[in-house]
Amino acid sequence: MPRSALGGTPDASGTAASHEDVRPPAEPPVDETELLLWALMRKFERLALEHYTTHARALATAEKRHFVVLLDALETDEAPLAASVLAAPVEELLARARSTDALSTLIVQGLVLEHLGQAIYRVAKDTERASPASRALAVAGRAAGLSVTTQASAEIAEHVGTHERLYPVFAEVSQEVIAALDALAEPVDDVFGERFGLRFADVLGEFAAGLITACTALGMQRRKVVAHLAGACMGL
Repeated sequence: MPRSALGGTPDASGTAASHEDVRPPAEPPVDETELLLWALMRKFERLALEHYTTHARALATAEKRHFVVLLDALETDEAPLAASVLAAPVEELLARARSTDALSTLIVQGLVLEHLGQAIYRVAKDTERASPASRALAVAGRAAGLSVTTQASAEIAEHVGTHERLYPVFAEVSQEVIAALDALAEPVDDVFGERFGLRFADVLGEFAAGLITACTALGMQRRKVVAHLAGACMGL
């Protein structure tokens, strides 16, 4: 598979609304913990979109670009995030997610981390402890993630392959980023558990279920994918 950028530049009909056309929620989140969550997700979403634009342009969907604009419109401050217990594990995960080619972008960002984001958004949108604005953002984030994973699966099937041809590539490329997830468990629970009811075990369960489903749809054997996720999370 060529490691140069994949996919064409999205045409004008599929572009997201401009900064001038996009409006943040009528009543944006003001709770400090909620703003911390969105500062965190903005870091991941910006990095993802940057890599899609550079290495896999088909994944820079209108929904994803629109959602990043919404996050950029929020008055979030990254200083509290940098001072929190989340800072070190988040930076480690971001470092491992900094794709340098199309293959790692498709698998690490387009498949693995997009499913992680969808899991976070799904839990956040269903918690009554969150403000209506945060729940609405979570709905938009999940929709944006779904638009990317659908495209990523198609790109992976076309450019990498499916079934037994794909599994060893997936396992090798995804190992390091999945291994970094465990370090987030206690910080996520400490910061978001009481306020949001957002706990790492719930997110991890949603993430694993979604990723396993996506992998089996690409023809990978379920037992192998499950074993890989368990081993990577345990650092094996």
